[in-house]
Amino acid sequence: MKFLHALIFLIFSCVLHSEVKYSSKSAFSANSDELQFGRLSPAKFKYNVSSCILPQYCGQNLFDSNPDTDWTAIQDSTEEWILVDFGSKRLMNRIELEVSRLSDPISLIEIQVQFRGDWKTIASYNFPRGKQMIEIGSIDASMIRIYFPKKINSVISLSSVKILLNDSVLTGISNRFTGFTFPVEHGLIPEDDYALPGAPRKYRNGIHKGLDISFYRNSDNQKISLSKSTPIRAVQDGYIVRADLNYIPMKLEEYNEITEYNQTHPVTYVHKDFGGRQIWIDHRNGIMSSYNHLSSIAPGLKLGSFVRRGQLIGYAGNSGLKPEALGTDEQIHLHLEIWIDGEFLGNDLTPQQSRKFLHYFFSE
Repeated sequence: MKFLHALIFLIFSCVLHSEVKYSSKSAFSANSDELQFGRLSPAKFKYNVSSCILPQYCGQNLFDSNPDTDWTAIQDSTEEWILVDFGSKRLMNRIELEVSRLSDPISLIEIQVQFRGDWKTIASYNFPRGKQMIEIGSIDASMIRIYFPKKINSVISLSSVKILLNDSVLTGISNRFTGFTFPVEHGLIPEDDYALPGAPRKYRNGIHKGLDISFYRNSDNQKISLSKSTPIRAVQDGYIVRADLNYIPMKLEEYNEITEYNQTHPVTYVHKDFGGRQIWIDHRNGIMSSYNHLSSIAPGLKLGSFVRRGQLIGYAGNSGLKPEALGTDEQIHLHLEIWIDGEFLGNDLTPQQSRKFLHYFFSE
């Protein structure tokens, strides 16, 4: 058993090393946080976990619909728990749990509610491994706690927790919003709110509708700016519904005239777009992705082409922007728009909520 625990810690250390190198900082706090994604999530709730082995393997992973991400508690004999707080009463009758492959067998799970200031156990289960749907009876509560009593040192690791009312999931987000790949390998989600969807912009009817990706980390963990040789990849399988193969750059006079007009008039139709050379992909599930400012499009792609997740579709650039009109290589980046059911991702979210949602969205 000691060997198993040492192996688990070694695995976590290796994976952590990779994640620190190539991903941006997590948008979540370590042990507790709030999930609220407006129309994109079924309910607002807060979660809290008793402990986690590392911030990357903490409570946020329980609700991301991704079986390859885990919450893993600290290895000791202290009891552990997961608390979900909806803030007001909810009807619920089922809990689905999935034990991670890294977990020791769990001898006992208690489902608890808070009653007059104390935690009251309403059901107990033996739950060694795997996935199981637990019927907890029809209850009306604002908080529910999943409690794991421990008497010996052991590893508890769960990849998923879902609280349900019949077949309706009250926690987490839909599977269709997860499993997408980041379009720039080892690219970084910007820390500047101005580069996120929903940020104020004078030239886009007052709103920036995309995610500006300007940097990635190389194998030496250095932060590198995108260049015209940076590959851009499809975030998911889909069909190309726009490919600007015959793109003509704007001249400086044309760029200035459009800029001046858009700053004082509403844009009701886009004739010349500051997005420059673009590819749009329809993922056929209510989700579309739009890739702007490309310097070139990958050979062989055209309207109607089917592309696979991670497939090369073009290269980063600054097309549609003033530096292109000036003939310089400044402001090279990818402006990525994600459209869900006809509305751009981030429309009704705060910057912090957008970062959290993107953490789930790009969770291949």
